[in-house]
Amino acid sequence: MSQGAADQAALLVQHAVAPAARTQYEAWVANVTLECQRYTGFQGVAVMRPKGRDTTYTLLVHFDTHAQLQDWVGSERRRQLVEELRPLLLREERVRAGMGLWFTPAYTGPQAKPYKQFLLTLSAIYPLTQMVPAVLRMLTGSWGLPSALVQLSASALTVWLMVYVIMPRYVKAVSSWLTR
Repeated sequence: MSQGAADQAALLVQHAVAPAARTQYEAWVANVTLECQRYTGFQGVAVMRPKGRDTTYTLLVHFDTHAQLQDWVGSERRRQLVEELRPLLLREERVRAGMGLWFTPAYTGPQAKPYKQFLLTLSAIYPLTQMVPAVLRMLTGSWGLPSALVQLSASALTVWLMVYVIMPRYVKAVSSWLTR
């Protein structure tokens, strides 16, 4: 059963495929997708194919939860499939998860430039770091809580909002600018 978008986990995998091996690679992707379906929480694989002279395929693998994703990533079957893949690749696969995925908009391949990541993150986090602590102080001011506890709560709420609410929507809204 799906937990909801905020709880979902994703893994970004990039493969530089030898041009002569593209047909074999496409068959490998179909096989991997079938294998993933055997794992609890699997939601799908988005495949972004290279354009022009580019050789890099990007796979975005979705699971309901981080734990379910880790079951797949750590599985013996995935290890075997990666070993089968090695002869088709120009270099080792690149695997990313976590905050870096904020900056990889869905259905696009290019990576955002660092200055754009900085500007996007700053424009989202600055208002939060101003509003969240002020609202928490206003709501809890009469409770007599230690200042450190209010600050910790404000930090935790800010990070939660960034990861689960703001950045997924914000990145999608500005994805064309991010990848230009």
